[in-house]
Amino acid sequence: MKVSNESNKLDELKINKKRNKKSHIKEYAYLKSVLFLVGLIIIIAACDFVFAKEGYVHDILQVLHQGYEVDADGNISEDISSETSGFDTIILGASHGRSAIDPDEIDPVLGTNTLNVCIPGETVKDSYYLLLEAAKSNQIKNLILDVDYQYYLGNQDEGYFEEAFIYNQLSWTSYVKYKYIIDNMNKLDFRNAISKRDVYRHSLCDIKGNIAHRFSKAYLEANIYKLAVEDCGGPYEGKGFFYRLQTDCFDSNFMDSDAFSYDTEVSDVSRKYFEKIKDFCDENGINLICVTSPITPSSYDILHIDEIHVTMSDFFNDYGVTYIDYNKASFDVLYRCDSDFVDAEGHMCGELAVRYSALLANNLSELKNNKDISLILNEVYGGVN
Repeated sequence: MKVSNESNKLDELKINKKRNKKSHIKEYAYLKSVLFLVGLIIIIAACDFVFAKEGYVHDILQVLHQGYEVDADGNISEDISSETSGFDTIILGASHGRSAIDPDEIDPVLGTNTLNVCIPGETVKDSYYLLLEAAKSNQIKNLILDVDYQYYLGNQDEGYFEEAFIYNQLSWTSYVKYKYIIDNMNKLDFRNAISKRDVYRHSLCDIKGNIAHRFSKAYLEANIYKLAVEDCGGPYEGKGFFYRLQTDCFDSNFMDSDAFSYDTEVSDVSRKYFEKIKDFCDENGINLICVTSPITPSSYDILHIDEIHVTMSDFFNDYGVTYIDYNKASFDVLYRCDSDFVDAEGHMCGELAVRYSALLANNLSELKNNKDISLILNEVYGGVN
C-alpha cells in the first residue's frame, strides 16, 4: 500500500511537471507573439518615418485638428479664445474646389470660420471620412460640398492601391482610421492598411529630405505657407486655398476619362457615400450645400455640361439637398473665359476664384436669410435652368 502511494505521488509529480512545462511553452509563445508585433510596429513606424513623403494632406489635417493655422511667420492667425470651437464651416471636394473657393471671401459675409479641405484626388468616399474626422475637433455648422461630376459619374471603383492616400495620414489614435479599416476590410490593400507604403520614396536624396522635414519647425507647426506643394499652381493664401497663377501654356488635355461620362448615372459607390454624408449632416444639424464650381467655358460643349447639369440636379433634388451649378451661371453674373483657367479640365486661376467665391458667399448669405432657392437659381442662371 505504501509503495502504491509513493508511485501515485511520482506520477502526479510527472504530470504537474509536464503541465508546468506546457504552461511555460505557452507563455513563451505568447511573449514571442507580442515581441513580434511590437517589433513589426517599430519597423513599420521607422519605415514610415524614413521613407514616407508627407506633405499637404498631413498638414491640412493638422490644421483641421488644431482648429486654427499659423501664418507664414509661424504666428497663430486666428483668435483661439476659449469661446471658439475650431472651424464651423468646412469645404470638401477635390482639386477644382481647392483652387476655386477662397474662405477669406466667405467668412466676412457669413461670419463663419471656414477651412477648405478640398484635396486633389479626394473622392466622395474620402469626403465622408474627412467629414467624420473634422467633426471630432470642430463644431461644424455648415458643409459646402464642391461637386466635381468626375467623382460621381463613370467608373468609381474601390480598392485600387493609391485609394488610401488620405486614410494613411489619419492618426492611429483616431477612431475614423479604425472605422475605415473595418468598413473597407475586403477592399483595402494590406500594405496600405498598416503603413504609408503608397508614398514611400527610396532615393537617398528623398530620405534625407523626409527626415529633415520631420524635424523642421514648419512640419511641427503644420505651416502650409512654408510647404512646397507640387500641384498647387500658385501661392498659398491660407485656410486651404491656393491662388493659382495664369500660365502661358494652357493644357488642352483631359486627365481623367470620367470627364467624358456625361451619358452615365451617378455611380453606386458615390451614391452610397453621399448618402452617408447627408445622413451624418442630418443627424448632427449640419447645413449641407452642394455646389459645382465653373470649369473652362470652351469645354462645355465637348463635355456635354448641359446633360451633366440635368443628371446632377436630379440627383441632389432626389435627396432634397440645395445644389447650385455655377457652370450654368450667366456670364453677366460671373464673367469668365478660357484664360481664367490653367487647363481644359477646369482648374481655376486666382483672380476668377476670388470673384467666384464672392458670388458664392453672397448666395450662401441669401440662403441663410431664407431667400427661396428657386429665386437664387433664377438670378444665377440668368433665367435659364
